[in-house]
Amino acid sequence: MKKKQVNTLVSIKKPAYNEGDLLEQLFKDSKKNPRRSLFISVIFQALADATKQENDNEADEIKLNRDQAVAWFFASIGVTCENFEFVCDYAGLSPKDVRSFASYVINSDTKDLVRNRIIKLLA
Repeated sequence: MKKKQVNTLVSIKKPAYNEGDLLEQLFKDSKKNPRRSLFISVIFQALADATKQENDNEADEIKLNRDQAVAWFFASIGVTCENFEFVCDYAGLSPKDVRSFASYVINSDTKDLVRNRIIKLLA
């Protein structure tokens, strides 16, 4: 899915929070509940996959993973949408808010910084 397609699917508003602080707070809060931690980690991994920088000579598998991750966030019908909403519910997060945040990050000039923070949290 191309950047223009993502923009048309979800309107982008700059959130009032710092994305890095939000990620770290979610991670800290999830440590109190292992199930919630698992599902937040699924969302974080999908966001890390969706924001992986494109390279001219990258493997097809990397492109596919990035495209599937973006599609997972923005599917509006079908099994993919149901899966996304299930993960958000068990993570204790609103699917609408997760989509909005994902859209903001994917289209942000600072997505590499956010991706690096996510990877550090997942490590």
